[in-house]
Amino acid sequence: SASAQIIADDCMHSATIDSLEMCVKQAEEQGHINSQHVAHTLLVKLDRAEDALADDHAGTAIWWLKAFIHEVKAQSGKHIIPMHAMHLIMHTEMVIQAIQEK
Repeated sequence: SASAQIIADDCMHSATIDSLEMCVKQAEEQGHINSQHVAHTLLVKLDRAEDALADDHAGTAIWWLKAFIHEVKAQSGKHIIPMHAMHLIMHTEMVIQAIQEK
């Protein structure tokens, strides 16, 4: 759909945790995530994943990214617009795949 395309275009679609963090921050600024608390807890999970990756703990990083997906699914239609939740999940799955392929 057109709105999903706009969201995807807004987001740096590279398969990195950094670009996922930018995506969450943009979503909050644009009101796609309407709770500071939810945005914060999502970003904390991404920080943990990034720390794990920096320590060469790919499995732990993926665990945190899966926890991120779980929270996005739980908040979809509540504090995250469903269309944007779908985008975040797809983007996260790209990041997980990139980590697994390293």
